[in-house]
Amino acid sequence: MKKNLKLIYVLLLVFVTACSTDSITSSDEEILLEKKGDQTEVISGEYIIIFKKGADSKTSYFATKRGKTPELTRIQNFYKTKALEALKLIGKGEGNLGYVYTGAIQGFHAKDLSSDDVKILSSIESIDYIEPNRTVFSDLPQPKNPQGVKLPTGNDIIGKSDTVLPSGDFLPWGVDYTGRGNNAGTNRYVFVIDTGIAPHSDLTIDSGLSESFYPGEDWVDRNGHGTHVAGTIGAKANGSGVIGVAYGSTLVAVKVLGGTQGTGSDAGILAGVDYTYNNSIAGDVFNYSVGYRTRRTSTAIDNAFTTLDNKIYGALAAGNSNDNTLYYSPQRLQTSRTWMVGNLTRSITPNGSSCYGASVDRWAPGTDVWSTWLNGNYNRISGTSMASPHVAGILAVRGNNSVGTQGNTTKNGFTAPNAKK
Repeated sequence: MKKNLKLIYVLLLVFVTACSTDSITSSDEEILLEKKGDQTEVISGEYIIIFKKGADSKTSYFATKRGKTPELTRIQNFYKTKALEALKLIGKGEGNLGYVYTGAIQGFHAKDLSSDDVKILSSIESIDYIEPNRTVFSDLPQPKNPQGVKLPTGNDIIGKSDTVLPSGDFLPWGVDYTGRGNNAGTNRYVFVIDTGIAPHSDLTIDSGLSESFYPGEDWVDRNGHGTHVAGTIGAKANGSGVIGVAYGSTLVAVKVLGGTQGTGSDAGILAGVDYTYNNSIAGDVFNYSVGYRTRRTSTAIDNAFTTLDNKIYGALAAGNSNDNTLYYSPQRLQTSRTWMVGNLTRSITPNGSSCYGASVDRWAPGTDVWSTWLNGNYNRISGTSMASPHVAGILAVRGNNSVGTQGNTTKNGFTAPNAKK
């Protein structure tokens, strides 16, 4: 049974260094995408400023259709004006304004502020709290073939767990284990908050709704990670390439990490979550396969994901630090519609790098997973990032807040069921 809505605050552990990650290994075809929390850099002069709730009873927004609407535009203009009014009090203007948050959280991202500016903003009655913005760096061991490869055939297929269907579709072992179903034409979109998605013959991408929150780049993936996640969720049953759990899904790229190495900022991640909230409708699903490598938490990120959880279904990667999710945002959350996912190996045992804890709801395949990649190619990689999209696909196929079970997995005293469609 899914856990009740519950936010665990760990005030004294915000900047504590995590346990050693020496147990995390990767082959030269594997990628682990997890932000290095202990190596995040405070971006000088940049802050995330969050308003108190209830500033205007007419500013709540719950979309009934995707995309920009006159009501959403009105609310965005309201919060932009409110942000500029706050900046005016410290002698700043539109040139200092970055992202404006209006849905999952209400507030703004500001640049070129001094410590005195922050003190003044903190004293404003309508402002709830302020956090520094941080650059986040992904840990991306380069695969042997960073541009991807062709799918294996015949004797090159690993063991017996990956197969080729009579239709010609390559069935990855994880999709076979969890099960699959047709999500084409259901109007249940899946928002992939990640490195973007690269165009691929196996994927149906809504290019009009896809968006980037990484400066200077469009929504197209230049790294491969987001494209891999997207394929596990919804690659087509088209007689070639891989097949996904919710095959034929319409996918929306929400890029929050960019470049070939996958860097970003907390402010950009919040903007992506906010965009997902404002542009999704009830019944949609999101996947977030990103997480701090070492212990770090953020009230703003926790609150934004809690609000998103109140609207659509979602799956979160538990993280690859072999640690308790209690010490990470947003992984520490125990929410009602968002499912935290640990990484199973091909032998249906917990991967040594996978995080664990009371917030982990399901275990799913995440080791040696084949899926879509850059340039129309494919790649085999590992991590909880690969486990989470299996559950996102299940949520899309089922169209409700339920994930089936098939046995249990225990790690460090915490037990959760294995996922099944």
